[in-house]
Amino acid sequence: MSVARTRLRSRRTAVLVAGAVLAALVIAGVWVCVRGLMAKAELEDAQSLVGSLQQATAERALPGEADLNVLALHTGRAAELTGDPIWRAAEILPFVGPNLEAVRVVSAEMDHIVSDAVAPLLSAAQDLTGGFRAADGAIDVEALERLQGPASQARDVLDAAARRLEGVDADAVVEPVGEGLARLGEVVALLRPAVTTLDDATALVPPVLGADSPRTILVALQNNAELRTGGGITGSFVELTAEAGRLTMTAQADSSHFASRDDDILAVPESVTALYGDRVGRFVQNAAMAADFELTAGLVSEWWRTLTGRTPDVVVSVDPLVLQAILRVTGPIQAAGQEFTPDELVPRLLIDPYMYLRAEVQSELFHEVAAAAFSRLTSADVDLVALMTALAEPVEQGRVSMWSAHEAEQNVLERTILAGPAARQARAGDDAFAVYLNDATGGKMDTFLEVAIGWGVADCRADDHRDIVVSVTLANRAPADAASVFPPSMTGGGWYGVRPGDIATNVAVSAPAGSFLAGVSVGNSASGSAEAQDAGFPVAAARVDLAPGESTTVDFRFVSADPGDLTPVILHTPMLQSPDIAQMPAACL
Repeated sequence: MSVARTRLRSRRTAVLVAGAVLAALVIAGVWVCVRGLMAKAELEDAQSLVGSLQQATAERALPGEADLNVLALHTGRAAELTGDPIWRAAEILPFVGPNLEAVRVVSAEMDHIVSDAVAPLLSAAQDLTGGFRAADGAIDVEALERLQGPASQARDVLDAAARRLEGVDADAVVEPVGEGLARLGEVVALLRPAVTTLDDATALVPPVLGADSPRTILVALQNNAELRTGGGITGSFVELTAEAGRLTMTAQADSSHFASRDDDILAVPESVTALYGDRVGRFVQNAAMAADFELTAGLVSEWWRTLTGRTPDVVVSVDPLVLQAILRVTGPIQAAGQEFTPDELVPRLLIDPYMYLRAEVQSELFHEVAAAAFSRLTSADVDLVALMTALAEPVEQGRVSMWSAHEAEQNVLERTILAGPAARQARAGDDAFAVYLNDATGGKMDTFLEVAIGWGVADCRADDHRDIVVSVTLANRAPADAASVFPPSMTGGGWYGVRPGDIATNVAVSAPAGSFLAGVSVGNSASGSAEAQDAGFPVAAARVDLAPGESTTVDFRFVSADPGDLTPVILHTPMLQSPDIAQMPAACL
């Protein structure tokens, strides 16, 4: 065979191969385009139904089963259309590839969320035709346990979806595809907290309510009229016994039952003593001064053991605004010959008793209110779903904290918002600051304390670390004649070196780990401060004394742990009236 003929045949073969490859590419391109258009139609139909899912979740309600079935049909088709090998191979192409990848990920994750998370969870929830109440009025812990598997699976699916969406380069896709990515991201962001909470609750609540064996729960009732880091003094206590979902009140006590001590009832870290003094472990009322709720629970448990000989399995801390939220669901309660409505609860519990009642009568009132609220709360006609909805806001505000002596339950609690002030700060992210207020008056004058919090960031350093200023403005809104018209139980009577009518407050700011303090000023003048590394965070504290009508601002300046921009997240001690929080200008020194 001649060389010329061989070359001709090679050219023909190359042309045929090139033609075949070109034809295959054309066919593949048509295949991808057709399936892409079909997937687009399915996703558009699905998007029209996603809104109802979002609305139902925002309202803490179940989405409609019919809507969910149709949604699953569309997402399943979209996932099938975009998941074949030809589509995956086309993802290597420049420009087109990232868009195809994004469409595939959106389709697949929507299908996983609908089919593997929402649908099983909805099916399990709809099986609870009788709700979470058993026939005898107890909480149906077995029904909660049946939800645990679907809730855990849904949590895993949503966590995986969040990771996969983060892996898609949103900057490399065209606008319509980017909108789809963003929309699915919003759905995942909305569903994850609710499903996470449900997963934690179904793992935690049954054992706490005595599903396997009886449990003792000690409820510490905080009084925000006398502020502490976690909310208020731990002034009243209720012991509950839980068995198979049924709660029984077994004992009550208040601070008058616990004698103060010359030494700490339990070891208190030096950091806590440095910030708040040596009274944290010597007075039961000061247990909530610690930002670490595990320490608070340990102190409360030991105080209770010394009084009763019993150590609780679980410690729960709540304040009057939690009770207020409960009454909005259960309705008013009758106690001590009075009706307590949600709107009247705070003044009748935190102001009037200290103005007009003797100490022993105050205790009787608190006991009767606690007993009446417990009776209403455990009645069979209380809607538990409505109750959980009503409690969502006070829980988010840090008004409920919880600790368990059982390791498996405590491991669950530690990853939730219920784990106390320090855990809330850690959970809020690397830029979270917490403002803690502790009363030094010895009375209930914090009903007249007005607080505002400002924050600012300044670029003042060559190393690109930022200055962060947290400003806490306090005002005493008590009447000018408070010293003469208010009784000592309200003013503190000067027992702790504070003039009657004045409000004395220890103001502390806990900064992100790795930050360092650059100074504290009170009323624009440099001030000394207590400093410590507490619960994993750098904390600075300064005291402020205010006469009626006075106000002042305490500025805490920190330098950020890492270089670059940041936007502080501000947390604070739960108060009777939540403070205004606003960004403000921050100057360099």
